[in-house]
Amino acid sequence: MGVALQEIRWRGYGLLNKDKYSVYYGCNPNTTGQAGTGFIIQKLAMNKIMGFEPISDHICKLRVKGKFYNMTLINVYAPTEDKEEEIKEQFYEELQRTQDRVPKHDVMIILGDMNAKLGGKKSI
Repeated sequence: MGVALQEIRWRGYGLLNKDKYSVYYGCNPNTTGQAGTGFIIQKLAMNKIMGFEPISDHICKLRVKGKFYNMTLINVYAPTEDKEEEIKEQFYEELQRTQDRVPKHDVMIILGDMNAKLGGKKSI
């Protein structure tokens, strides 16, 4: 059906239609080269898309019609551990607000790049 994308690095938000797929994207409206999230959806599945919402250049949301339940996919590109606490707090507060606005009967899936850091530093 589709793929979630992070670090698109385009400008603004929108829908790009191609022959076999479409790309929903949400990036910084003022600059290119940073962050950005989105989804690639096969043309055959486009009739199942109920809506796309670019929340920020780090979070976007896609609502998909299901057979029994609708799904809300929240795609994230989280700040790295070395970012300032304020930036990380803003991201997680925004993610929480996004989750709170998902219809109660939808299946909600959060996916993306959480920028987890595994292991410690290696010295050579």
